[in-house]
Amino acid sequence: MKNDYELIYLYKNTQDDDIFQIMIQKYSPLIWKNIYQMYIEPKDYDDFYQEGVILLHQAMLTFDDTKNKTFTRYFELILVRRFVYLKNKTKSLILYPKPELFESVYEENFDSIQEPENLAPLEKMIYDNYFIEKKIVTTIAEELKISEKSVKNAIYRIKTKMK
Repeated sequence: MKNDYELIYLYKNTQDDDIFQIMIQKYSPLIWKNIYQMYIEPKDYDDFYQEGVILLHQAMLTFDDTKNKTFTRYFELILVRRFVYLKNKTKSLILYPKPELFESVYEENFDSIQEPENLAPLEKMIYDNYFIEKKIVTTIAEELKISEKSVKNAIYRIKTKMK
């Protein structure tokens, strides 16, 4: 078996898939070790592993042995940085396979809702403006000459009475 430097040199010149497979076998434990150390969710294991293999390919093409760094350290540095980036990014992303299925799940449709009983006069005016005429809070506040906070509080009270 050849060392990493020989394999990388051959791969840069030939792009031979067999050489890449040897490197995958050699560095697969390193990829998995970093996946487990980052506490990645099990559902994301395969995605992170595939990302690690892609990074291995990129590292093999961009590695420069004149920089006094071993290939293993170079690859691990790239891998850890990418995994940290992906882990932070996946927290904020929620991917749905077919977003068109979720378009009509929540719609504010107050046409079929009956006016609740026991509304105060201010609540009645806000109910008409907000739920019937579909005006926004700032417009209602300006028309009734009250604060936006008062309008929001009244909308909250109306919604609780609707339940």
